[in-house]
Amino acid sequence: MPESVGRIHALVTAFKADAVIEQITFLPQGVSNENYRVDTEQGTWLVKLYGRQVPDAAIDAQRTLAQLGVCPAPVYVDKGHRCAIFAYAPGQMPSDFDGEQALIRLTQIHALPSSGAALDLHDELAGYASEPYYHPYAQALQEVVAQTQTTSEDYCFCHNDLIKENIISHRGQWQCIDFEYAQHGDRYFDLAMLTLSFKLSVEQQEWLFSQYFSALELQGNWLKFKAMQKLVAALNYFWYARHQVLHRIDEAKSSLDELIT
Repeated sequence: MPESVGRIHALVTAFKADAVIEQITFLPQGVSNENYRVDTEQGTWLVKLYGRQVPDAAIDAQRTLAQLGVCPAPVYVDKGHRCAIFAYAPGQMPSDFDGEQALIRLTQIHALPSSGAALDLHDELAGYASEPYYHPYAQALQEVVAQTQTTSEDYCFCHNDLIKENIISHRGQWQCIDFEYAQHGDRYFDLAMLTLSFKLSVEQQEWLFSQYFSALELQGNWLKFKAMQKLVAALNYFWYARHQVLHRIDEAKSSLDELIT
Protein backbone atom coordinates (compact mmCIF):
# COMPACT_ATOMS: atom_id res chain seq x y z
CA MET A 1 0.00 0.00 0.00
CA PRO A 2 2.69 2.64 0.83
CA GLU A 3 4.38 1.92 -2.52
CA SER A 4 1.06 2.29 -4.32
CA VAL A 5 0.36 5.58 -2.55
CA GLY A 6 3.72 6.86 -3.72
CA ARG A 7 2.92 5.88 -7.30
CA ILE A 8 -0.44 7.60 -7.08
CA HIS A 9 1.07 10.85 -5.77
CA ALA A 10 3.67 10.82 -8.55
CA LEU A 11 1.03 10.10 -11.20
CA VAL A 12 -1.39 12.78 -10.04
CA THR A 13 1.40 15.35 -9.77
CA ALA A 14 2.57 14.54 -13.30
CA PHE A 15 -1.01 15.03 -14.52
CA LYS A 16 -1.66 18.23 -12.58
CA ALA A 17 1.31 19.77 -10.80
CA ASP A 18 -0.90 21.86 -8.52
CA ALA A 19 -3.23 18.99 -7.54
CA VAL A 20 -3.84 18.65 -3.80
CA ILE A 21 -4.82 15.11 -2.80
CA GLU A 22 -7.38 15.02 0.01
CA GLN A 23 -8.07 11.28 0.22
CA ILE A 24 -7.05 7.99 -1.45
CA THR A 25 -9.51 5.08 -1.20
CA PHE A 26 -8.63 1.56 -2.28
CA LEU A 27 -11.39 -0.08 -4.36
CA PRO A 28 -11.27 -3.84 -3.74
CA GLN A 29 -13.26 -4.97 -6.79
CA GLY A 30 -10.24 -5.32 -9.08
CA VAL A 31 -8.54 -8.70 -9.48
CA SER A 32 -5.86 -8.11 -12.11
CA ASN A 33 -5.08 -4.48 -11.22
CA GLU A 34 -5.24 -2.05 -8.30
CA ASN A 35 -7.94 0.62 -8.42
CA TYR A 36 -8.18 3.71 -6.26
CA ARG A 37 -10.60 6.59 -5.89
CA VAL A 38 -8.54 9.76 -5.53
CA ASP A 39 -10.27 12.86 -4.17
CA THR A 40 -8.48 16.14 -4.78
CA GLU A 41 -9.34 19.81 -4.52
CA GLN A 42 -9.56 19.78 -8.32
CA GLY A 43 -11.99 16.84 -8.54
CA THR A 44 -12.34 13.09 -8.12
CA TRP A 45 -10.55 10.58 -10.35
CA LEU A 46 -10.10 6.86 -10.64
CA VAL A 47 -6.46 5.77 -10.64
CA LYS A 48 -5.64 2.36 -12.07
CA LEU A 49 -2.30 0.65 -11.39
CA TYR A 50 -1.92 -2.09 -13.98
CA GLY A 51 -0.45 -5.46 -13.12
CA ARG A 52 0.91 -5.69 -16.65
CA GLN A 53 1.54 -3.23 -19.48
CA VAL A 54 -1.03 -0.54 -20.25
CA PRO A 55 -3.54 -1.86 -22.84
CA ASP A 56 -3.11 0.83 -25.50
CA ALA A 57 -5.90 -0.40 -27.80
CA ALA A 58 -8.37 -0.59 -24.93
CA ILE A 59 -7.46 2.93 -23.75
CA ASP A 60 -8.00 4.28 -27.28
CA ALA A 61 -11.37 2.52 -27.45
CA GLN A 62 -12.41 4.04 -24.13
CA ARG A 63 -11.59 7.53 -25.39
CA THR A 64 -13.99 7.00 -28.28
CA LEU A 65 -16.70 5.23 -26.29
CA ALA A 66 -16.57 7.84 -23.53
CA GLN A 67 -17.88 10.39 -26.02
CA LEU A 68 -21.04 8.27 -26.26
CA GLY A 69 -21.34 7.94 -22.49
CA VAL A 70 -20.47 4.24 -22.59
CA CYS A 71 -17.59 4.51 -20.14
CA PRO A 72 -15.51 7.01 -18.13
CA ALA A 73 -12.85 8.77 -20.17
CA PRO A 74 -9.14 8.19 -19.65
CA VAL A 75 -7.58 11.57 -18.89
CA TYR A 76 -3.90 10.70 -18.34
CA VAL A 77 -1.78 7.64 -19.11
CA ASP A 78 1.75 6.83 -17.93
CA LYS A 79 2.81 3.74 -19.88
CA GLY A 80 6.29 3.71 -18.37
CA HIS A 81 4.93 3.24 -14.85
CA ARG A 82 1.91 1.16 -15.98
CA CYS A 83 -0.80 3.42 -14.61
CA ALA A 84 -3.59 5.72 -15.75
CA ILE A 85 -6.12 8.26 -14.51
CA PHE A 86 -9.78 8.10 -15.52
CA ALA A 87 -12.77 10.31 -14.92
CA TYR A 88 -14.58 8.97 -11.88
CA ALA A 89 -17.96 7.36 -12.57
CA PRO A 90 -20.43 8.03 -9.72
CA GLY A 91 -22.97 5.35 -8.91
CA GLN A 92 -22.84 1.71 -7.95
CA MET A 93 -22.98 -1.79 -9.37
CA PRO A 94 -26.54 -2.43 -10.58
CA SER A 95 -28.54 -4.66 -8.27
CA ASP A 96 -31.09 -5.47 -10.98
CA PHE A 97 -30.80 -6.15 -14.68
CA ASP A 98 -31.85 -3.31 -16.99
CA GLY A 99 -32.49 -4.83 -20.40
CA GLU A 100 -32.73 -1.52 -22.24
CA GLN A 101 -29.41 -0.27 -20.84
CA ALA A 102 -27.77 -3.63 -21.54
CA LEU A 103 -28.96 -3.51 -25.14
CA ILE A 104 -27.79 0.07 -25.66
CA ARG A 105 -24.31 -0.50 -24.23
CA LEU A 106 -23.78 -3.82 -26.00
CA THR A 107 -24.65 -2.40 -29.40
CA GLN A 108 -22.54 0.72 -28.83
CA ILE A 109 -19.47 -1.26 -27.78
CA HIS A 110 -19.85 -3.78 -30.58
CA ALA A 111 -20.28 -1.03 -33.18
CA LEU A 112 -16.79 0.33 -32.54
CA PRO A 113 -14.61 -0.40 -35.60
CA SER A 114 -11.96 -3.02 -34.86
CA SER A 115 -9.62 -5.37 -36.61
CA GLY A 116 -6.45 -7.32 -35.98
CA ALA A 117 -5.96 -10.48 -34.00
CA ALA A 118 -9.10 -11.63 -32.21
CA LEU A 119 -9.23 -13.09 -28.74
CA ASP A 120 -8.97 -16.86 -29.32
CA LEU A 121 -11.35 -18.34 -26.76
CA HIS A 122 -10.56 -21.93 -27.67
CA ASP A 123 -6.85 -21.27 -27.28
CA GLU A 124 -7.54 -19.73 -23.88
CA LEU A 125 -9.47 -22.87 -22.91
CA ALA A 126 -6.73 -25.18 -24.17
CA GLY A 127 -4.29 -23.42 -21.87
CA TYR A 128 -6.01 -25.08 -18.91
CA ALA A 129 -6.16 -28.60 -20.37
CA SER A 130 -3.35 -29.94 -18.17
CA GLU A 131 -4.87 -28.63 -14.95
CA PRO A 132 -6.58 -31.15 -12.63
CA TYR A 133 -9.73 -29.02 -12.36
CA TYR A 134 -10.15 -29.21 -16.16
CA HIS A 135 -10.29 -33.01 -16.40
CA PRO A 136 -13.86 -33.57 -15.06
CA TYR A 137 -15.19 -31.28 -17.81
CA ALA A 138 -12.91 -32.33 -20.68
CA GLN A 139 -15.43 -34.43 -22.61
CA ALA A 140 -18.26 -31.93 -22.29
CA LEU A 141 -15.99 -29.07 -23.33
CA GLN A 142 -15.04 -30.83 -26.56
CA GLU A 143 -18.65 -30.46 -27.64
CA VAL A 144 -18.72 -26.85 -26.43
CA VAL A 145 -15.71 -26.03 -28.62
CA ALA A 146 -17.43 -27.57 -31.64
CA GLN A 147 -20.56 -25.50 -30.99
CA THR A 148 -18.79 -22.16 -30.50
CA GLN A 149 -16.89 -21.81 -33.75
CA THR A 150 -16.77 -18.17 -34.86
CA THR A 151 -18.07 -17.00 -38.24
CA SER A 152 -17.04 -13.74 -39.91
CA GLU A 153 -20.20 -11.88 -38.82
CA ASP A 154 -19.64 -12.89 -35.20
CA TYR A 155 -16.47 -10.79 -34.99
CA CYS A 156 -16.61 -7.27 -33.58
CA PHE A 157 -14.98 -5.13 -30.90
CA CYS A 158 -15.75 -6.75 -27.54
CA HIS A 159 -15.38 -5.81 -23.89
CA ASN A 160 -14.46 -9.43 -23.00
CA ASP A 161 -15.08 -8.99 -19.27
CA LEU A 162 -18.67 -7.76 -19.20
CA ILE A 163 -19.70 -8.80 -15.71
CA LYS A 164 -21.98 -6.75 -13.49
CA GLU A 165 -19.01 -5.78 -11.29
CA ASN A 166 -17.71 -3.89 -14.33
CA ILE A 167 -20.89 -1.86 -14.74
CA ILE A 168 -21.73 1.34 -12.87
CA SER A 169 -25.36 2.45 -12.69
CA HIS A 170 -26.13 6.11 -12.01
CA ARG A 171 -29.52 7.78 -12.43
CA GLY A 172 -30.73 4.95 -14.65
CA GLN A 173 -27.74 5.05 -16.97
CA TRP A 174 -25.08 2.35 -17.27
CA GLN A 175 -21.37 2.96 -17.74
CA CYS A 176 -18.96 0.11 -18.38
CA ILE A 177 -15.51 0.01 -16.78
CA ASP A 178 -12.37 -2.16 -16.80
CA PHE A 179 -11.67 -2.54 -20.52
CA GLU A 180 -8.30 -4.25 -19.98
CA TYR A 181 -9.26 -7.31 -22.04
CA ALA A 182 -11.19 -5.42 -24.72
CA GLN A 183 -10.25 -6.27 -28.29
CA HIS A 184 -11.53 -7.81 -31.52
CA GLY A 185 -13.51 -10.90 -30.56
CA ASP A 186 -16.74 -12.91 -30.66
CA ARG A 187 -19.90 -10.94 -29.83
CA TYR A 188 -21.45 -14.07 -28.29
CA PHE A 189 -18.79 -13.98 -25.56
CA ASP A 190 -19.99 -10.59 -24.26
CA LEU A 191 -23.63 -11.68 -24.50
CA ALA A 192 -23.00 -14.92 -22.64
CA MET A 193 -20.88 -13.31 -19.92
CA LEU A 194 -23.43 -10.58 -19.25
CA THR A 195 -26.36 -12.98 -19.01
CA LEU A 196 -24.48 -15.33 -16.67
CA SER A 197 -23.24 -12.53 -14.44
CA PHE A 198 -26.76 -11.23 -13.88
CA LYS A 199 -28.15 -14.79 -13.60
CA LEU A 200 -30.90 -13.96 -16.08
CA SER A 201 -33.99 -16.12 -16.44
CA VAL A 202 -34.56 -17.93 -19.72
CA GLU A 203 -37.19 -15.34 -20.62
CA GLN A 204 -34.77 -12.47 -19.99
CA GLN A 205 -32.07 -14.20 -22.02
CA GLU A 206 -34.46 -14.76 -24.92
CA TRP A 207 -35.54 -11.12 -24.85
CA LEU A 208 -32.00 -9.75 -24.87
CA PHE A 209 -30.88 -12.22 -27.54
CA SER A 210 -33.82 -11.38 -29.81
CA GLN A 211 -33.58 -7.62 -29.33
CA TYR A 212 -29.82 -7.55 -29.81
CA PHE A 213 -29.74 -9.43 -33.10
CA SER A 214 -32.82 -7.61 -34.38
CA ALA A 215 -31.13 -4.27 -33.68
CA LEU A 216 -28.08 -5.37 -35.69
CA GLU A 217 -30.17 -7.03 -38.41
CA LEU A 218 -28.25 -10.26 -37.93
CA GLN A 219 -29.41 -13.86 -37.65
CA GLY A 220 -28.62 -15.02 -34.13
CA ASN A 221 -27.60 -18.59 -33.30
CA TRP A 222 -29.32 -19.60 -30.05
CA LEU A 223 -27.48 -22.93 -29.79
CA LYS A 224 -24.14 -21.18 -30.07
CA PHE A 225 -25.20 -18.65 -27.43
CA LYS A 226 -26.11 -21.40 -24.95
CA ALA A 227 -22.84 -23.24 -25.68
CA MET A 228 -20.93 -19.98 -25.24
CA GLN A 229 -22.39 -19.65 -21.74
CA LYS A 230 -20.75 -22.98 -20.90
CA LEU A 231 -17.45 -21.77 -22.35
CA VAL A 232 -17.65 -18.53 -20.36
CA ALA A 233 -18.43 -20.42 -17.16
CA ALA A 234 -15.49 -22.77 -17.75
CA LEU A 235 -13.04 -19.95 -18.44
CA ASN A 236 -14.24 -18.05 -15.37
CA TYR A 237 -13.81 -21.02 -13.07
CA PHE A 238 -10.44 -22.05 -14.48
CA TRP A 239 -9.08 -18.50 -14.29
CA TYR A 240 -10.15 -18.05 -10.68
CA ALA A 241 -8.74 -21.47 -9.77
CA ARG A 242 -5.39 -20.80 -11.41
CA HIS A 243 -5.03 -17.39 -9.80
CA GLN A 244 -6.40 -18.58 -6.45
CA VAL A 245 -9.14 -15.97 -6.25
CA LEU A 246 -10.58 -17.84 -3.30
CA HIS A 247 -13.74 -15.79 -2.77
CA ARG A 248 -14.93 -16.50 -6.30
CA ILE A 249 -13.86 -20.10 -7.01
CA ASP A 250 -16.82 -21.91 -5.42
CA GLU A 251 -19.48 -19.76 -7.09
CA ALA A 252 -17.75 -20.07 -10.46
CA LYS A 253 -17.55 -23.85 -10.14
CA SER A 254 -21.22 -24.08 -9.18
CA SER A 255 -22.17 -22.00 -12.23
CA LEU A 256 -20.20 -24.31 -14.51
CA ASP A 257 -21.61 -27.46 -12.90
CA GLU A 258 -25.15 -26.17 -13.32
CA LEU A 259 -24.62 -25.59 -17.04
CA ILE A 260 -22.59 -28.68 -17.86
CA THR A 261 -24.50 -31.33 -15.90
